Amino acid sequence: MSFWRHDVIQRALDHELQAEVAEQRATLEREPNSPRAHFALGTLSHLQGRTDEAIALYLRAIELDPSYAAPHVSLGRIWAIKGLYDEALKHAREAERLGERTLMEQLERYSTVESSSPGRTGSRGDAQTDE
Repeated sequence: MSFWRHDVIQRALDHELQAEVAEQRATLEREPNSPRAHFALGTLSHLQGRTDEAIALYLRAIELDPSYAAPHVSLGRIWAIKGLYDEALKHAREAERLGERTLMEQLERYSTVESSSPGRTGSRGDAQTDE
């Protein structure tokens, strides 16, 4: 299975991913203010392990369209993985306000927040936010 996974399947996936990255970059050249293209490229960057680039692209998507919930969800997930629960919660609340509740549900399920009610801080005491 190693041959198939490494030499056949992984190469095909890498090729498809690179083609999609090129397509999204071309879209951004044509439409530099497209929040969806920034979000899509951010997602692809994250898949490739380029988290800092993904964060910048998600933030740009939010800047371009503050009513676009998807980049808030993705950004919140990154912050949660990094242990930055206050930041994750901030984006979960904004996504929830925009009608997308999945990130809040995930944070609640894994006890990273006490409740989604606005009066609570919702962060765990062990999270560090000074990175």
